[in-house]
Amino acid sequence: MRDKVFLLMKETGCEREEAELALELCRDQLEKAVREVPRLSKNIGVVKGKFLCPSEGLHGLLLVVLHLRSQLLVRTCSVLSYNPALCMVPLEMEWFEFEKSLYRARLADGTVQMMSQELEHEMMEFFNSRESIPLYGELKGEGNLKGWANPKSEAAFNKLLGRVFRGRSSKLMLRSEVLYLGQFQSPRREESRSGEGFSPDGVSRTSVSNQGISFLYDREKPKQNAEFLILRVAVEGDLEGIPSEEVQPGDFVHAQIIDPRDIAQYLAKLFGGMSEEGLVPLRVLVESVESLGESQGIRVRVRFSRGVFGEACVPSGIRLKATRRARRRVVTSP
Repeated sequence: MRDKVFLLMKETGCEREEAELALELCRDQLEKAVREVPRLSKNIGVVKGKFLCPSEGLHGLLLVVLHLRSQLLVRTCSVLSYNPALCMVPLEMEWFEFEKSLYRARLADGTVQMMSQELEHEMMEFFNSRESIPLYGELKGEGNLKGWANPKSEAAFNKLLGRVFRGRSSKLMLRSEVLYLGQFQSPRREESRSGEGFSPDGVSRTSVSNQGISFLYDREKPKQNAEFLILRVAVEGDLEGIPSEEVQPGDFVHAQIIDPRDIAQYLAKLFGGMSEEGLVPLRVLVESVESLGESQGIRVRVRFSRGVFGEACVPSGIRLKATRRARRRVVTSP
């Protein structure tokens, strides 16, 4: 491979990155790569997507990299998992970081490897077929982040997902961009904005009144992480309960999921935290307690299930509806 890269650079005068990409596109065929190099410009199309199959509780990410002028598939990868944290991965993320998040998710618990590979195979078959030709031109024609945000492209990907999910309905979000070769090889490090759909919606501070006590959840947006999902919650108060300062990891509290995001509402119903009458408090385990200072109170993190947590900021000097964990009894000899 190194010899071919060197020969291609010497023959065409191109940069190393251009030579490597040309050989990748031409499946290491040097003669074809020589003809391909002059056509390498802003022709790298990247499509990122995330999706949900509600009936199966499956979440997923997909990535497709294309060379638009040559109408060739460069790479494709996907992951399907029962971990809802996948929906927190923002589509605005640079393609390289998005790909890393995808591969990290493939190594995590809850991943369905067979279905992940099946979707990859379906995408490879599609983008190597004549059926995909109109979509190459569509993305190249737009040349911006909205290139594939249209019914035709969504229909194509939904068709592929339908094969994997055996006809079950799914929700899909796509985002695309067209890159120069330099952008593709050396992605710029820019601060990611909050995502769409399942991502944070910017609510900064909300209160929920319970028995005359107002509880505020964290004003900051939950940290986005490919390994776990943090929901905004409100902890239920009790005038005869345990002081907030005395709550410890391992105790149980009652919390309501008040996060307005779609994924949070879906999980609230799944966990039994929402009924036709409204929110239902859930008895949950306290994962951690963090002091925010005398005037700020504490930050309580609770665990709903593996990979799904909730956070709330609770003022000092109030009491919570909580249950102490069973303390281990220490017996000493007389």
